[in-house]
Amino acid sequence: MEIMNGIIILLIVGIAIFLQIKKYRLQKQGKELKIDQTIDEFCNRHYKKIWCIWLVIIFITVIYQFGSLPSFMGVDEAGMAYDAYCIANYGTDRYLNSFPLYLTNFGSGQSTLCCYLAVFFIKIIGNNMIAYRLPALLIYLLGLVASYLLVSRAKDKKTALLFTFIIITCPWNILTAREALDCNLYAGMFMISLFLMQRAQKNYQYVIAGVIVGITLYTYCLSWITLPLFLVVWSIYMLYTKKVKMKQLILMAIPIFIFAIPLIYFLLLNSGIVEKTQIGIFTFPILQDFRIGQISLDNIGKTGLESLIIIFFTKQALYFVYVPLFIIGFIISVVKTYKKIKKKEYNITTVFVIAFITLLLGLLCTDISSPNRANVVYIPILYFVTIAILAIAKYSKWIWITCFICISILCVDFEIYYYSSYVTYPERKWFSDKYLMPLTMELEKKEEIKSVDKYFMVEVTSPYIYTVLATKMSPYDFMDSWEEIDFYGIKQTRKVGNYYYYNYYSHKREFEEIDFRNQKAILIISKIYEDVVEIMDKRGYEKKEYGDVYLYIT
Repeated sequence: MEIMNGIIILLIVGIAIFLQIKKYRLQKQGKELKIDQTIDEFCNRHYKKIWCIWLVIIFITVIYQFGSLPSFMGVDEAGMAYDAYCIANYGTDRYLNSFPLYLTNFGSGQSTLCCYLAVFFIKIIGNNMIAYRLPALLIYLLGLVASYLLVSRAKDKKTALLFTFIIITCPWNILTAREALDCNLYAGMFMISLFLMQRAQKNYQYVIAGVIVGITLYTYCLSWITLPLFLVVWSIYMLYTKKVKMKQLILMAIPIFIFAIPLIYFLLLNSGIVEKTQIGIFTFPILQDFRIGQISLDNIGKTGLESLIIIFFTKQALYFVYVPLFIIGFIISVVKTYKKIKKKEYNITTVFVIAFITLLLGLLCTDISSPNRANVVYIPILYFVTIAILAIAKYSKWIWITCFICISILCVDFEIYYYSSYVTYPERKWFSDKYLMPLTMELEKKEEIKSVDKYFMVEVTSPYIYTVLATKMSPYDFMDSWEEIDFYGIKQTRKVGNYYYYNYYSHKREFEEIDFRNQKAILIISKIYEDVVEIMDKRGYEKKEYGDVYLYIT
């Protein structure tokens, strides 16, 4: 991928030089506007056919083998899925919290929109991976349509079609549409909200927009700081350009505030200001690790540069060639914004400039350790990439064709990497698993070993979540049998049902000292723990290989 990006960056430099020569010749001939008009007319006539091509790309990138790819499941994804299963079947999360407005997950919390959408799909198609992951795909597709309609109606079909093409071929959007993380819904819901806000004209439409914005607050906790910041600046801009009236903003703000009240109460509860955790059927959990204190303006100076590097230079987020294109497009957009604001004229590009700056500032107030935390900012980034390509390709249809070919090559290259490597061997392997769920389901099918104690020492964080999800354990059985141990202030799950969990780095010696020869047991040990594997081999237990682990039967 890096080589391909380098080649295309050199190609763009060549195109830029060619562009200046072409522009000079066209200006002398008085033809510089004709090519751009021809492309506009082509897009206006054939946009339905072009969309058919886009639908094929969407099928290949995010719908093909949906639910089974990626074959691994992230630990937070599994946590959300198990809570969704519990709520769908028992009305509580795994900790017996009735209809929680924020999930406890592993102690640091998780937003609920993804979970409750999964509950809806579980009720329709049952407890399976497709139901767990459908919320991410659904919001991605709705956000994609909203992005196209927003730009198409505010600008033109040419820009909207190119913008859509860049979104559907972007690595980050391909990944987020297939994995059920709460944060993955933020970008799509933001674009749906923005579209409804921009298109609202009648009073009831502003109320509807406010409801959707309010629901967006339940996608991801970072929306609590980034979304209000955007709304304030956007409202000032819309009033300044006389696109909205104060009455309309108030109508939109009322449902936003109503949806925000439970979250405000949740923040007060976890700050120790209020105490009641149950209101009606709804629960407000008290988190073990309340991370709101990690949000600070100081982080902009402390971790801002590292966060920007992660946002722009993670290979699963953007093609590297998009970075210089983004810079070009952003500069063009800022200059245009300055001119339009001086004239008090509304422009959709200005809205994207506001979105990018406000969202990024809000995000940089925390430590962006992975692109997951920053996914909402990728849509504005891709818009500026679109603006740059429009500027570069303005005077030549061949440059247009070349840009489409280059992006297509990058997308194909990424898809080959995705289907051959990423779905099988995720880089952050510690936070995901491929084998524990199917292995557990196989063990549970065998009646003769179903009641046998099972001991795990695996290279997965919180492996118990894959066990309870695979066994479809009720939250009541989970809480009755769940045991935790404290290791230097860190809580670790030791037991759930007849499943026992040992951490290699903290309890290896304790695990090795257990004499399994005097009891019937099943041991599941990661292959990388070679010293433990060697000890178990010497004891002569029956050994089987299962993916990344060895299965021992005593």
